[in-house]
Amino acid sequence: MNATSTDTDQSAQLDTLQPWKQDHSQYPDVVKRLVYQNMEDSRADSLPHVLDQLPMKPTVQGMDSPHQAGDHISYEMLTRAPHYLLTSHFTGIAPKAPVRGIHRHISAPTLFCLEGRGWESNDGVIYNFDMHDLLIVPPYTAHQHGGDEDEYALIYVPETGRVHHLMGLVWREQIKLNEKPSFPQGTKGLYKDGQLIGYRIEKGVLGITEDLDVLLGSEPKREATFNARREAPPWEGEVANTYDKYLKLMHDEAQFCREVDHVVRAKLTPWEMSRHGKIRWYVHPDTVTASKQKWIYMQEIPAGSRSGRHRHVPEELIYVVQGEGYDIHDGKRWDWKAGQMICVPTMTDHQHFSTGSEPAILLSTMPAHYTFLGLGGIEQIENAPEWEEELDD
Repeated sequence: MNATSTDTDQSAQLDTLQPWKQDHSQYPDVVKRLVYQNMEDSRADSLPHVLDQLPMKPTVQGMDSPHQAGDHISYEMLTRAPHYLLTSHFTGIAPKAPVRGIHRHISAPTLFCLEGRGWESNDGVIYNFDMHDLLIVPPYTAHQHGGDEDEYALIYVPETGRVHHLMGLVWREQIKLNEKPSFPQGTKGLYKDGQLIGYRIEKGVLGITEDLDVLLGSEPKREATFNARREAPPWEGEVANTYDKYLKLMHDEAQFCREVDHVVRAKLTPWEMSRHGKIRWYVHPDTVTASKQKWIYMQEIPAGSRSGRHRHVPEELIYVVQGEGYDIHDGKRWDWKAGQMICVPTMTDHQHFSTGSEPAILLSTMPAHYTFLGLGGIEQIENAPEWEEELDD
């Protein structure tokens, strides 16, 4: 019996999802490197720089979108966008919606409130947030968010999770499911004594040959590691040598996360006029926050105006909060409007232009990991007109 084209497509998809099953050891590293990097460059160059949102749907957590440019796993990069690290998703919380699930992962997420207001629970501590506030969740924190009883809340989550996959830290634990969970195709709820204790992924899904049970709760090794960190008291005594310095670091990190606020509030965050234009910074490597994995800033560009023109090594993901316009990336034009995402590849000369009747408002995210590698600086090519006007005044 001949395989259908659908069978062939599914087989190819499974090969992509299971790279560890491919043995390429017969080829020298220099050959693999040249072949793979050219394949990646070709794939990245073929992908659009402006994306429409993938729609939200019911999940075991609540109402969420799929990851917009592939999941956290590193072999799902270059699916929709020319990005290696950055992806994102959206969460919608309707008034009086069922209480969302609780989950935990080692990466420290940041959640931006696009509409409405609500609350965030981090290890049982409640933080309230308003529109355009940024929620910051420390590493390995059980977190849950909910909306206002009478107002819809829309949350945007830019993510750099693929870095954690490469570091062996991408694992996610489900602590509690949504009050009325919706299980994806190929899965079903697991019950014990009438209580929902997890869900089953049935054999055949993504090529698995046996059912896989996903149970609620923590993995003991991770739980022990992070409980020890969280319970570490303030460091006492001298730092006698270099090794002591890093013993103290664990205590300092734990104390810092206990003390720092978990919300960057828009009303308390000033606007700055810069060479790139009018900017409000939320997070960057020097801010006092529990997550230093991203640069996040909001930019306002007057109708008919433009940003500065610049270039940086990090890739950049920009959500269009308001307005319409276009970008120029290495000389090529990409049109955008509110609700879309602009994807700037690494080392790209780029500039934003606002063409609508109202100011364009953009929310920009860049991975901070480049900064820690000594690659975080920005090259300014052209200043924003408003900066030049201030200089003239």
